[in-house]
Amino acid sequence: MGVGRNQMINVLLHENNPKRYFLNFFKKKKRKVELRPGAMPPEKVREIIKRIGKGKKVNIQRVEYDGTPEEKPVTVKIIDITDDYFTGSVINVERSIKQELDERIVYIKGGGGTIDFYYDDGDIMSIEEDVDEQIIQQRNVEELLEILDALEINEEILISYYDEEKGGVINGRGKLVDKDLTSKDFSVEFSVINDIELDKPKTIRLNLEKNIVLDIEVVL
Repeated sequence: MGVGRNQMINVLLHENNPKRYFLNFFKKKKRKVELRPGAMPPEKVREIIKRIGKGKKVNIQRVEYDGTPEEKPVTVKIIDITDDYFTGSVINVERSIKQELDERIVYIKGGGGTIDFYYDDGDIMSIEEDVDEQIIQQRNVEELLEILDALEINEEILISYYDEEKGGVINGRGKLVDKDLTSKDFSVEFSVINDIELDKPKTIRLNLEKNIVLDIEVVL
């Protein structure tokens, strides 16, 4: 006796049901967001990050489970943004300086590398674009050239400049070694960099056009 049309449809449906159930069983469930006290909603974090955009440096203040802010914000450069998270390359200028001064030492404190910040973690209290970006735009090259012109060789100076490789502002104290007003080049022999006293003076050559020099002052 042949199989009727309705019976055949029932057989096919019966065979397909386990497959549909199997696929639904492994379907990814939406993660429940549990905001820590004082943290911003995921939508707000996503909105701020997308508005700031990639390539910008930001200070991120996170919060503990009990609502206590972490000891200090983490400074990162945004290198990737997705719908679920953003990735930041950790910036720690002082850590970089210390490692540079002694390559045998690896400084773990302060972090390093990259961090993925998931919006749904619910632990971000605030996100602020770093002030370095604003300071850089305010510098006046011609004014700095006038200051350089007035300085004497071997005069002790304070200088601030933005180190693009380290991703932060370097504040140093040292003496002017040489200068060329035509090319706008000059060299400084540093004895202190970002409050770190150097065992051996370090000479750095800068250019007012190519390097982002922010300020030069005479030590009184």
